[in-house]
Amino acid sequence: MTGFKLQTFGGKAPKVYSRLLPNDMASVATNSRLDSGRLEPWKGNASASITPVASYSVSAATKTLFRYSSSIWIGSNEEIDIVRSPIAEDTHERLYVTGIGGSSGFPRMTTASIVGNGTYYRLGIPRPAAFDSVSLGSTSVSGTETPVSRSYIFTYVSYYGEEGAPNAALVSQVVDVHSDQSVTVNFPSNPSGAYNLLKKRLYRTDSNGVFRFVADIALATDTYADTIAEANLGEEIPTSTFDAPADDTSVDHPDGPMLGLVSMPNGILAGFSGQTVAFSEAFQPHAYPTAYRLTMKSDVVALAPLNTGLLVLTKEKPAIIQGLDPEAMSMTEVDSTLSCVSKRSVVDMGEYVLYASPDGLVMATDSGLRLATEEILSRDQWQALVPSTIVGFQYEGHYLGFYNDGSESKGFIFDPRGGKNSYIKLDFHATAGFNDLENDELYLVVGGSVYKFAQGSDLSYTWRTKKFYVQRPINPGVAKVDCDSYSPAPTFKLYADGVEKHSVSVTSDALFRLPAGYKANEFEVELSGSVPINEVCVYESAGELGGQ
Repeated sequence: MTGFKLQTFGGKAPKVYSRLLPNDMASVATNSRLDSGRLEPWKGNASASITPVASYSVSAATKTLFRYSSSIWIGSNEEIDIVRSPIAEDTHERLYVTGIGGSSGFPRMTTASIVGNGTYYRLGIPRPAAFDSVSLGSTSVSGTETPVSRSYIFTYVSYYGEEGAPNAALVSQVVDVHSDQSVTVNFPSNPSGAYNLLKKRLYRTDSNGVFRFVADIALATDTYADTIAEANLGEEIPTSTFDAPADDTSVDHPDGPMLGLVSMPNGILAGFSGQTVAFSEAFQPHAYPTAYRLTMKSDVVALAPLNTGLLVLTKEKPAIIQGLDPEAMSMTEVDSTLSCVSKRSVVDMGEYVLYASPDGLVMATDSGLRLATEEILSRDQWQALVPSTIVGFQYEGHYLGFYNDGSESKGFIFDPRGGKNSYIKLDFHATAGFNDLENDELYLVVGGSVYKFAQGSDLSYTWRTKKFYVQRPINPGVAKVDCDSYSPAPTFKLYADGVEKHSVSVTSDALFRLPAGYKANEFEVELSGSVPINEVCVYESAGELGGQ
């Protein structure tokens, strides 16, 4: 062969020595869209005209972008996690948030009516302190009546109807009550903090020792006199295990507040603190029973929902937790060294999850893990991207990753479905983004402004062939570039033995001459521009080209 013709165009595989690549794969592919087989540009970013509400901002340092509604956008320089309410027809349109304040910030909840002001409430309802006192009123019954032993507990209830766990370890002293006696309970001081509590809910034991509802009492009321007959008691307390999530750094929460909040099927939320993964009660996103917690062997980095469970990514081996009921979750540690090095690289792709490991991008499903970029990038090539800096997003089945290797901040597109078009580079960098699944749009923060990805003008691509090697040194004489349009004109460059020999703007599909006066064994062609290219040919002579 003394020349070549390309009618299809593929992506990069830097792991493979350039000469050994398939003929239509590239050594350079930047901003190149190759889905159709021909060389096309990716669309650029279009201004989204997004202005976050007053309490939020977007800048070059933004790490989190979230669209609450068409008029409310949340931007933050912190790495925070936001999930929508799992409660059906939630009239408050609640959001649940972790990570504000970093490792010292408490989990939070906000609603449609207050989010625009930057107002949040602490997630979870605190357990009450002990009763100040419980005392008996007078009785007139004869001494022959046997009194009934009784204890009291109470809970707090928020403005949104969220009820917390009782002061179970601080049950009132047992009192022996005659049928005509009242019992007066004196409540402790209410907890401080942004809990938005509305009332107290009092329970007492019935004749079987079961705590049943007595009354709702205004938050400001310190004393309540119970005269309710047992026959009029209400339901059994339903929230005995409804602990608040880890929300501080204390003896009870040595690893600090819960982070990494994600939404799972069946109305369950999950988060982590240190090595512990916590699950909420189904459709009760303020309650995280201690019995639902699982402990990993190393610190958790990130969580990601799978079809039937949860992927737990740690600093060492990952784990898969399976189950649709928080009471019956089972954990399997994956026998793999593919740890997660960047929480922000984790992307839910629909049927699977992709994340950055020390060795490459990992594809995780319910059944296991595999290194998705194994055939494309060596470990050293992947490490050169500094995977700990990678921020990932999903777009039309592609994974968009943005990195900072210390000398440049750029990006790449990876197609996990495989094939010759799997990997190309992008010549811009995004610090944050938001996948709007409702409208199938990806918003990116680039240079401190918000854009819609692939909704703008054509990007300028650069695509270079593999190294074509011929045993007999030659001097290519002619070339041709076939396009549907030549406006703007693409640029053709010829490299011989690594040296640029010719550069020309191509304005038609006519043959054009290449310079003479040299011979070489190794050739590359580089194409750049923004118009689609259907075919490129390079041969020793016009006659050879015409015979193809």
